[in-house]
Amino acid sequence: MAVSEFVSELRNKLSAKARVITDASQKEFQLALLRWSDVNVTIPGAIVQVSNEFDAAITVRTASLHRIPFVPVCGGHSLWSTTGTDGFILDLTNYKSVRVNAAEHQVTVAGGVLMKEFATALANAGECAAVGNGNTIGVIPYCLGGGIGVATGLMGFACDNMRSAKVILADGQLVFADDKHHPDLFWAIKGAGFYFGVVIEITLGTYPLSIFGTPAGQHWIGRFMYPLDRAAEVFDVVKSLITASENRTAGLVMVIAPPPLFKPVIAVVPHYFGDLKEGPKVFQALTNLGPSFSSETTPHVPNLSDHLDFACGKGGLRRFNLTGLREFKVENCLKLTDLFQQLLDVCPDAASSGYFIEWHCPPPPNVVTNSAFSHGDIHIWLHCLSWCQEEEHLNKVFDFEERAINAMRTGTSLESYVDLPHGTRTNPIERRFPNQDTLTRLRSLKKELDPQGVFTQELL
Repeated sequence: MAVSEFVSELRNKLSAKARVITDASQKEFQLALLRWSDVNVTIPGAIVQVSNEFDAAITVRTASLHRIPFVPVCGGHSLWSTTGTDGFILDLTNYKSVRVNAAEHQVTVAGGVLMKEFATALANAGECAAVGNGNTIGVIPYCLGGGIGVATGLMGFACDNMRSAKVILADGQLVFADDKHHPDLFWAIKGAGFYFGVVIEITLGTYPLSIFGTPAGQHWIGRFMYPLDRAAEVFDVVKSLITASENRTAGLVMVIAPPPLFKPVIAVVPHYFGDLKEGPKVFQALTNLGPSFSSETTPHVPNLSDHLDFACGKGGLRRFNLTGLREFKVENCLKLTDLFQQLLDVCPDAASSGYFIEWHCPPPPNVVTNSAFSHGDIHIWLHCLSWCQEEEHLNKVFDFEERAINAMRTGTSLESYVDLPHGTRTNPIERRFPNQDTLTRLRSLKKELDPQGVFTQELL
């Protein structure tokens, strides 16, 4: 069946508020197509904007019946949220719901809710959750991929905070999953949810704002900047801070070239969870280095990621990748700074790129882990933001990204390489799911629930 015939049939089944857009020349279509990245974007045959879970289920069921390929879109950050004219985009951005139950310390989020919206709704109720870094990231896909952020050390990974979910399976069946209902599916979507269905709703455990260390949920964040030739000293200090287990901390070490000079620098953004007066003391060693610039702030939870808004808009030749690191090695970090300088020498238009090393203290022992997410023991992550202005430089910039990842893996055995589940679809899947029992269980479940590969061919 052609997409046009599919659309004609589908229109009669959807609710009045749902929309199906097919004319690629229309502004409405073009705006709906916008993604975080313009890399490899293709034009779909249609964009189906659902208004509720039943619209979404009917759309998937009809597409499955006629073998019409599709991709779901929430925040639009995934490089795989694109399809050609023979398929369509299942757009969840107009279906949003956040229901907070502060008395039970849980929240139910549906559809295309984004991080900023989610955190604000929770904070208004005096609660917070294991949310991520980036205001425009979709809450549900973030949780399905594991959910790593600065708050991981306080609340655990986002997937481990999931209490239940509603999932649309490959045949369009809408099912409720938790530890008692479809427990294998519930286990799988916590870390591998992209491969099993459209997760249209999840319920997460929440926490009082005071978990951040103050009654209103504020915590201390520092900002320190150093010239590149101080890299060895800075990395030595950061390593000592990361290994100091007595403090509840998290942070980012960034190799960036900020405007207006676009000159490479080392930036350190540490987080301290506790008495606001203690933050500067815990990170005094960074002050003692004599940074070229320093500041501090104590934001409320909804504003935690506002400083990243510059990188969160739609469009641009860029991609983002996360790689797990077994340890923080100063010698490898120095290679990273050298590579970044080389990148700017070769591609000056790539100054918006950056290599970030994120750390968080280990999650509290009371967080129960029962999920397909396989990297609970990884507390250090390399973020590669590869971003240029000229399309002819794109492959060079991506090549430097691979070189940066390889540099940070120096001294690590091949079998210990770690990839985030939704960060790649080309590297060996064993890096995403290194536990053989986990991988075997996922493959068995994939054959049972999605043997035709409606939700990618991964695991088949």
